Amino acid sequence: MEFLNGAVSSIVPLVTNTIFEHVAYPFTAGENIRALESATRQLRALKEDVNTDITNAERENSAPTNQAKEWLLQVETIEKEVEEIQQKYQQLCRCIWNISPNFCAIYKISRSAAKMHVEVKSVCENKATLEVITRMPPPLAQEMLVSSSKSANLESALHFIKDDVHNNIIGIWGMGGIGKTHLLEQINNELSRDPTFKVVVIFVICSKDCSEENVQNKIIEKLGLSMSKSMEQKQNTVYNFLRERSFFLLLDDLWSRIDLKTIGIPDPMEAVGTCKRKVVLTTRSTEVCGQMEVKKKIRVDVLNWDDAWCLFKEKVTEETINSDPLIQNCATDVVKELGGLPLALITIGRAMHDKMDPREWKQAVKLLKQARLNDLEFSGSNQLVFHTLKFSYDNLKNDTLKQCFLHCSLWPEDYHIGRDELIQLWMGLGLIDEPTIQEVYDVGHWCIRRLQAVCLLEMGHGYADTIKMHDVIRDMALWIANNQGKDANKWIVMHHAKLSSMPMYHAKFQNYEITISSDTEKLFIMPNYPSNVSISITCSSAKLSTLLLSKIYFLEDPKTLQLEFFSKLTYLDLSRNSLKVFPIEICKLIHLHFLNLSSNSFLDTSFPEELGALVNLKYLHLWATNTTFPNKVLTKLKALKVLDLRHNVRDETFHNFLMIQKELQFLPSFEALGFSIPTSSTLDFHELSQKVSVPIRWLEVSNCTRSCLFFLSCFLGNSHLQNNLIYLDIIEMVNVECVKFERTSENLNDCQLGRLENLWFLEMPKMKEVIWKNLDPRDVFPRIHTVGFWNCS
Repeated sequence: MEFLNGAVSSIVPLVTNTIFEHVAYPFTAGENIRALESATRQLRALKEDVNTDITNAERENSAPTNQAKEWLLQVETIEKEVEEIQQKYQQLCRCIWNISPNFCAIYKISRSAAKMHVEVKSVCENKATLEVITRMPPPLAQEMLVSSSKSANLESALHFIKDDVHNNIIGIWGMGGIGKTHLLEQINNELSRDPTFKVVVIFVICSKDCSEENVQNKIIEKLGLSMSKSMEQKQNTVYNFLRERSFFLLLDDLWSRIDLKTIGIPDPMEAVGTCKRKVVLTTRSTEVCGQMEVKKKIRVDVLNWDDAWCLFKEKVTEETINSDPLIQNCATDVVKELGGLPLALITIGRAMHDKMDPREWKQAVKLLKQARLNDLEFSGSNQLVFHTLKFSYDNLKNDTLKQCFLHCSLWPEDYHIGRDELIQLWMGLGLIDEPTIQEVYDVGHWCIRRLQAVCLLEMGHGYADTIKMHDVIRDMALWIANNQGKDANKWIVMHHAKLSSMPMYHAKFQNYEITISSDTEKLFIMPNYPSNVSISITCSSAKLSTLLLSKIYFLEDPKTLQLEFFSKLTYLDLSRNSLKVFPIEICKLIHLHFLNLSSNSFLDTSFPEELGALVNLKYLHLWATNTTFPNKVLTKLKALKVLDLRHNVRDETFHNFLMIQKELQFLPSFEALGFSIPTSSTLDFHELSQKVSVPIRWLEVSNCTRSCLFFLSCFLGNSHLQNNLIYLDIIEMVNVECVKFERTSENLNDCQLGRLENLWFLEMPKMKEVIWKNLDPRDVFPRIHTVGFWNCS
């Protein structure tokens, strides 16, 4: 009896609690739903952590466990059931105001939510003991996998390179923009300053179009050796220098096999005595590693989540990321879409650094996701990278900036583009059109700064006044210009000397015929190095507006270009060729806005009178052509704004200057002249400056016979010089021993070249000193940023 009473007393509370719980369900439905939603959010966060661990593990040659896979399937099932409960509850809430409360329905939903809440909490607790990753056996190939951001990877790579004496050819490979060059530069810097590794370190950028002779020339230049004419002589020069030395050859961005023996590199596997010989190359293709007989490979992979997130935050800035919780959520989605690619993280991070509106971030996520979906058909190509990076292009402020960016791709890979050279192109193409020439340059420099700010341009290495494009960014720009790869002939851009390897070329020994299709708008040929080929062009395009052929040394006969068929040309650059005769067909191109014939050795001493037919010509560059103009030809060029005649030193140059100046004064739009004026014992600088009556932007003066150059009295006192002169070169003053700046006026404005930015002293072998008296240099040159001395003792 006592046993029965005890059993009843223990059961009654349980039954009472159970009855109370069931009775309470209709009244605790909202509470149970909220508790379920909270637990489900925690579960989803744990699921994201597991997926991230799995993604990172797969990059490191690991795989998820079956236990982890089962857990994820369980979570997926729970999420669906929770969603159904939420939908039923929301539907019931909408109906409850129209009819009397349905306690039966409320009871069922509340009970389901409570039970599911218990299950969700249980699955969350199971995550703590979950084995997510199983380690896979290492790959059979001798390959090191590194992430491109951590310093530990550099240490591992250096150890890998230094210690294994049997593996003297090492390949660093991975996709474009992954950080191979950065790793190689770090290796170069470490080896160059490591006293325990005493070797000759040679760093050479190869690029896509590089030939064995190009690499050979770069090595000779790096080593400071004399340059011979034939490859065989240069081969001996390189070999004799390195054969008994330890050396470390770093070849960046190799696209195909090069023969090291042909270049003159001693066999790395046959080191003499204690000599150490290493060749390290970077490439996008593991096939190139095989072609180069690489013994050890280092694969640079994308960044893991933590490193990718840190890099992205650094470029966007914490201020932007933390400005709104929605932005932080979107930022994590952006980083996921970028897949750990450093170049994409940097470029798009900079593009988003000033975006404080969550709606802009949502749009960014949408666009990036669309890019990935659209790109599935391009498996195995660079298209996915291009679609991702194109976001930064799309995000540029206006069409002018976009067009300026695209035209940076016309120069070769790894080419250091002069800032003024780039602005000159933009100006000639009409991309920047401001009221004055100075405003054009101001806007041009602003465009360069904006493109640098979003990482679409980089500062040239070692050259303050140059910029360059990352090769992946450049490829993307050409892809965009050619309608995302759909119109391959819209812009034809060719750079290397091996023209026979290009499509649409038909080799005839050293002669090349180029056929331009009907869709071609721009043709741009400028080899990385002077090209000893002869070119003829057949054009069927009515759209060709831009033609640039430069550095083609055997381009002697202009008739092979068939210029008379290019009736729509507005931009023509034939500079730095071997033209012996002025192409008279140019005079028929009445739509020309820009013409550059600089550095051609024309045999004629004067341009033809027909040049006056170019009534729309705005920019005429004739640097180093040594030719003159017929009388009154310049007065016919009514639209002319810029004329550059620098480095045209002839006996009658100053007389020619006075004649040209007289004609330029009749041109309503003329703004900038470049000229070289030799002085003599009968003409001093002061007299020269008094005779200037047109705006001179670039000036070269030479041949002063005095031992001291009194700078201010020579160049000041003329508003055309003070208000317009930007570049001044003092050249070949063989007797000048000092340059003196002395204040001659109480008014500082009378002692000022207020716009001068570049001042060079060249070929002045007796020059010893620069003297300042009663003046501060900043008073004379308030805007100077470059002062250069070349061949001055």
